[in-house]
Amino acid sequence: MPARPRPSAVGAALALALAVTACASGSQPGATGLGGAAPGDTATATTAATATTGPAVATSGPGTTAAGSGTSAATVTAISTATAADPAASATSAAATTNAVTTGAPTAGAPALLAGLGSDPVTLGRQLTDALHTILDPAATPDAVAAAGRRQQLVLRRLASRPEWQADAVAAVADDVRAFATNDLTALAAPGDRSLAKPVPPLERLPAWTIRAPLPADELLGYYREAEAATGIPWVYLAAINLVETRLGRIVGLSSANAIGPMQFLRSTWDGCCRGDPTVDRDAIIGAATYLRRRGGPADMGRAILGYNPNDAYRVMIERYAANLAADERLYRGYHSWEVFVATTAGPVRLPVGFSADAPVPATDYVAAHPEDRA
Repeated sequence: MPARPRPSAVGAALALALAVTACASGSQPGATGLGGAAPGDTATATTAATATTGPAVATSGPGTTAAGSGTSAATVTAISTATAADPAASATSAAATTNAVTTGAPTAGAPALLAGLGSDPVTLGRQLTDALHTILDPAATPDAVAAAGRRQQLVLRRLASRPEWQADAVAAVADDVRAFATNDLTALAAPGDRSLAKPVPPLERLPAWTIRAPLPADELLGYYREAEAATGIPWVYLAAINLVETRLGRIVGLSSANAIGPMQFLRSTWDGCCRGDPTVDRDAIIGAATYLRRRGGPADMGRAILGYNPNDAYRVMIERYAANLAADERLYRGYHSWEVFVATTAGPVRLPVGFSADAPVPATDYVAAHPEDRA
């Protein structure tokens, strides 16, 4: 895992994350993710791309009017398109990117990342069924569940990029998991729904973020439950916000609204409501629960979510993921393995654990140097 950036670097990373989240959602408490409004901010975050191409920018969490304003990192990532572009970049620019950015060891070539992914709606529906059944299987190994979660995310991203396939794909999903698939697709489509959010264009440059491995699933779940016990805010909403804002803490950096930490708070909002360090997972999760309670939860979670991030697309995302988690807690294990994807002008790009950039990096340069991360 890369070294944790200093606070200033964290801010930069969150900004990138917001760009990723903007594609998928609106604003949040302080930074509302990486690109939306943050808690305490009154501004409304903008979303990235349309449902067809996928979100490019996210909203931030508390900090603006509600929780904040800006674009959340995870959202931008979550809604990036599933169809990879084929950018051409010079050897010189590729070398420059290598010098500016560090990444974890390459895991697979571009074809391998999407290898075996269905090219028609019925096949994708069946693959989504298989992934969900593995995630829900109590006998499945942790590695099998993690692999199924990653495949689940890839299938959903491809369907988000092909809205005309979604009805047939959902019809092909097994009855016992169809509601889960429908909620996930609705959440991913929310940022591109013009009735809910204003689309945001793809990013030309990758954010100055660091991508780390999330804390173990059980440890994070313990913090969500601790926060629920202290405030009454259901843990499923806290997990959903953490997922949308920074992919459960994977994204380290600033949001477009200068929100910080895994739950994307503006420093001013944090100082007015919370204790501890907003960049520490446990403190941030308890802080988010505290903020949500002040904004109307748990009695009116819809109001509380909009207080965290005043954006209807963001509210829909959080409510749908939370609904899935409330229906079956085992789905959390799948979400825990979701990776960071960003919609860029060079096509969708995966930012793997180990990615670290001190300054924004041209997307075409990065893709040329790291074709294994084309998505």
